[in-house]
This record gives sequence, structure tokens and C-alpha cells, in this order.
Amino acid sequence: MSAALENVTAETLDAIAKAQTTGITTNTGVYSYDLSGLVSLIPVNTPFRDIVSRVKSPDGNPFANWRAIMDTTSAQPDPSMGYDYAANEVVFKEQDFQAKYMPTGLAGMATQDAYDLGSGYADPFQIATFQTLNQVLIGDDRKLIGAQSFALARPAAPTIVQSATGGTIGAVTVYVGVAARTGSGYYYGSGNSQGNSASTVFASGSTNSLTATVGAVRGAVAYDWFQSANGTTWYYYTTTTVNTVQMTKVIGTNQALPSGTAVPDLTSNWKGAANTAPTFNAAADNGSANANDYDGFLASLSGDYSTTGQWVQPGTANANPSIYKSLDGAALTLAGGAVQEIETYIFLQLWNQIKASPTALMMNAAQAQEIANLVLGSTSATTFLNTDQSGRINVTAGGRVGQIVNAPAGGVTVPIEVHTSLPPGTIIARTDRVPFPQANISNVLEYRNLRDCAQFDYGISRNPGVAGGGPRREFEIRSVGAFVNRAPVAMGVLSNVG
Repeated sequence: MSAALENVTAETLDAIAKAQTTGITTNTGVYSYDLSGLVSLIPVNTPFRDIVSRVKSPDGNPFANWRAIMDTTSAQPDPSMGYDYAANEVVFKEQDFQAKYMPTGLAGMATQDAYDLGSGYADPFQIATFQTLNQVLIGDDRKLIGAQSFALARPAAPTIVQSATGGTIGAVTVYVGVAARTGSGYYYGSGNSQGNSASTVFASGSTNSLTATVGAVRGAVAYDWFQSANGTTWYYYTTTTVNTVQMTKVIGTNQALPSGTAVPDLTSNWKGAANTAPTFNAAADNGSANANDYDGFLASLSGDYSTTGQWVQPGTANANPSIYKSLDGAALTLAGGAVQEIETYIFLQLWNQIKASPTALMMNAAQAQEIANLVLGSTSATTFLNTDQSGRINVTAGGRVGQIVNAPAGGVTVPIEVHTSLPPGTIIARTDRVPFPQANISNVLEYRNLRDCAQFDYGISRNPGVAGGGPRREFEIRSVGAFVNRAPVAMGVLSNVG
């Protein structure tokens, strides 16, 4: 008797035995099937997508184009000229800008068999459509902030500081490599920058550790760290959202990707392969330039602009006019009731540059909590005790800091916004309205599109010889657009916040 037949016979006998009971008991199996509705456990939080205006372009073109009169105030001539002399002419500078249109989207599919088996319970095609749309919205939010078509700059060689305690490193030579990631690389594993490395020799001991720090890479939101025994064969160590790392051991294999609140939502994919460790390439860019990306918000605040007005790698063309400061892993501090780094490096610098205040501070939940703990943990924090209806004190534990006073701008309050698509360690000062005379800017930030979020049904198809090959109904939800930032000069980025 074949194994398959034996299995069928055993199953049949078990079913008969189950049915043959003395009387009807709970073991007989005469009961209903309590199946509740299908639940969805996918959070869809897309605040930046909800903020950015989506505008249909009236003309088809590979680029969204606009022109700007640049600020040349510091280059203007002296307005004093004396009697009988003509006034000096004002200096003007006009710059063209371009933003590349690129398609984004995701596809879904449901087979006819899945539809038939789900009859009376759920519609697989409807579920596939709704869940695909959810992922499209999440993807839009992430790409609007972190998409980047040009390469990040290569990091400098890291600086390594030894410690005789804190680890298990012995008397060996350790090579440390580092490469930077964009927001797109952080969430989708499209790659990292060209890598750089340095080495250190431990002369003795068995409890050694090291701390490696690299100069900030403008536009990076994370850093991949690697280790090698010979400077040739590299193994992945970890990923951080600041430009420093501590290594406590020698490794000979790729380590597991980090997880938790330090790197929330960090992808486990690498260049399209699932559950794959990042790689190190010291010879060339390793995928930080994503040719399929348009240039998102962070790219528009980090990239230089070329003579044609396209964003390019920092340090290779006209400098980006936005404010940028790296804290190199240092934490925020409180001074005079204000968050010192935000006031000094963002508010004051933007006031000096544009004589205005940003509209909001965008940050991850980690930095929002850090600011709340910093301010509310101070003895100078103001606390209100509310009474209930009976006049008793009703104390609520915990709190949040919802806005920060911009003292350099005259006391304007700037709201704190938590953005799930902005990794920890990066704070963006966003300006939605510029107070320039005749600025002619209806939307400072804009998703300008040739086609906005449309569903395309491919109809019934088949792919013989594979599971899920059909009959099946396929579809795609996609957009074709470009991110436009008309006033990077009014924005600022605080990076590598510890």
C-alpha cells in the first residue's frame, strides 16, 4: 500500500472513530464554527503625504520646471552715491530648477480559486486592492521624504577610539568600514554609499572595545557599519541612525539586522533580496543613487543644484541654501527652558537667513519623546494641576511638548510633528509659507504629477506551471510625479541627533 493511500485510510478511520460515540458529547463534534471577520493589522500613518499638496501638471514633460530670483542681498552695491551721481544698479540672479518625474506604485493579484474558496466570507480581490492601496500610501509618504536619485557623498575614513573595557576583543587588528544610507535605502534597502574604512591594532587585552565615528554625510539618515580582519573580506556589523558606533566583539559572519526603537521599520531587504545583510563597496557607490527615484524632501535639502537646476551630489555644484547641522551623536540639551540645539542651529540660523520662522519641526517619535523628557524633566517645567467636578486634584501622569517657542523670531511658536517616515536622529524644520514680497509661491512643497494615484486593471491572466498562476486578476496602483521644493532656503535639517 502506498504512503499516500495509508494516509487517506488513516484519516478516514479517524473520522469514523470520531463519529462513533456513545451519545452526543463535545467530542462528537456537533458544534458550529465561530469565525469572526477578517481583521487588518497594518498601521497606515502618512502625515507628510497628507501635508504636501498634489497638483496635476497641465503639460506632459520629463521634468517639472520653475524659475527663481535668488537672494543676492549680500552682493548688492552701496545705495549711497552722492549728488549728481546715478544710483548703482541692483544685482539680479535668476536660476532655473528641474524636478524629475518618476513613476511609483505597487501591484496586487487575486486568483479565481481564492475568490471561490473565500465565497461567503471575504472578497480576496477587494482585500488585495485595499491592502495594496495602504502600502502605496505608506510608500508615498516614505518616498516624499526620503527618495533620492543622486549618490550620497563617500564618507571620510572613520576615526577609531580604543577602550580596554566593555567588550571581548583581544590583541588583534580590527578594520572598521562604514557606508551611508538615504531614506529610500533605510526603508527599502536600495543600497548605500561608497564605503570607507580605517583600522586599529589592539596590542593586548581580552576585554577591549572600540568606538568609531565618521564625519556626517549630508542627506544620510543611517549608517551601515562593517568589520574585517584583513581589510578585504567584510562582514556586516550593524546599522545606526547616528554617525557613530560601538563595537564590542570580533565577528566572522554577517550579524543580524538591528531592530526595536533605535531603528524602527528598518527594512530587512537588500537590493531586492529578502532577509539579506547590507554589503560594503569601497570602490563605487553601492546603490545610494536610485535611478528609479524622484528626489524627495531630504534630497532637496541636501543636494547641490547644477547649472540646469537639478539636484546633484553635495559638494559637486552650487551649494544647497538650506540650513544643515550635524550633532554627531550628541543628545539634545536644555538651556533657559529652550532646546539649545534647535534654537541655536535651526531657529537662529533660519532667522538670520530668511528673517522668518519655520512652520513646523518634523521628527521621529524618538526625538519627540526625547524633547518631552528633557523639558518636563526639568525643574523649571511648568505643571498645571486640574481639579475634577468635586474640586479634588486630578493629576495625569506623563506629558508631551507640542510646540517650541522660536525666541530668535520674536516668540513665534513652532509645532512639533511626529512623522513615521522620518528615521530617528533627523529633525527637519519645514516652512509652508514664505513671507517674501511677491514670492509668487502658492505651494512651497508640492507633489506635481502627470498622473495621480490611479488603478490599472490588467484583466484576467494566466502564468502556467507556477502557484498562483491563474486564472488570476491582476492590477496596479501607480502615480507619476515629482517632488517640488520651491524654497529650500527656508528649511533646515538637524542630523545625527543622539
